[in-house]
Amino acid sequence: MVATIRIHIGAMLSILVMWAGMAHAGDIDQKSLTKLFTGYDGCFMLYNQSTEKLVLEYNPDNRCSQRIPVNSTFKIPLAVMAFDQGLITESTVFTWDGKVNQDFPDWNRDQTPASWQKYSVVWVSQQLTPRIGREMISRYLAVFSYGNQDFSGDPGKNNGLTHAWLSSSLKISAVEQLEFLKKIISYQLPVKPAAVDFTKRHLYQGKLENGAGYYAKTGSGWQGRSDAGNNAGKLRDGWYVGFIDHGPEQYVFVSNISDKRPDPASKAFGGQISKGIALSILNGYFGK
Repeated sequence: MVATIRIHIGAMLSILVMWAGMAHAGDIDQKSLTKLFTGYDGCFMLYNQSTEKLVLEYNPDNRCSQRIPVNSTFKIPLAVMAFDQGLITESTVFTWDGKVNQDFPDWNRDQTPASWQKYSVVWVSQQLTPRIGREMISRYLAVFSYGNQDFSGDPGKNNGLTHAWLSSSLKISAVEQLEFLKKIISYQLPVKPAAVDFTKRHLYQGKLENGAGYYAKTGSGWQGRSDAGNNAGKLRDGWYVGFIDHGPEQYVFVSNISDKRPDPASKAFGGQISKGIALSILNGYFGK
């Protein structure tokens, strides 16, 4: 239903094998990208914020303009909203209600803004959205130009405040994700600068193979999601989006995938598949 921290080793290894020998930007052609996205409808974009140019794109059948559910990438604008409203600070502690989640053990404890993003903790998001309120969230989504801005949730369930982003009504295209992220790192959103600073800080993932720092968020979901958690045989959606500090230059990247056909044998979440593909491309593009 959501982004997870668990990495499917087999999927990651197959992606890395596909990318073997590709260490320079010149080697990354459309044929190579097509091979990486085998089995998925997918999109990848890399934008140089410093030169204001799209430097790499994989966009078959205009996939990058197609909206899919935002899933846990919504934690990025939600964090901006919460920090901007003063509802949370970097020292905030979100109290766990004691309900054990067997699938995500890292959720079974109190959380901070940093761990909320790191472990993609859904229950923290579901504490924050009612506090912000649907009217204020709608205002933010409008000024952010964030996807279809539909926070109604599942049809007939009146659950928008707690489920709109979870394989539900709130959808966004990769192009719209890119534009939103560009506004974040250029401080063009109508929010307090500190809200952006805190949000970005908590998205830090580490360094690419060449030493460039990167910040990112996964998002995972299923088409025809089941609230009961039985998603076997359903088509997966996956996101990996973020920023890169490459010396004096800043980059924004967006990657997404959707299964072309069900793969019941695979236990990987969509966000981790998209992450593996994106990191392979980024490490190949920037080299060592």
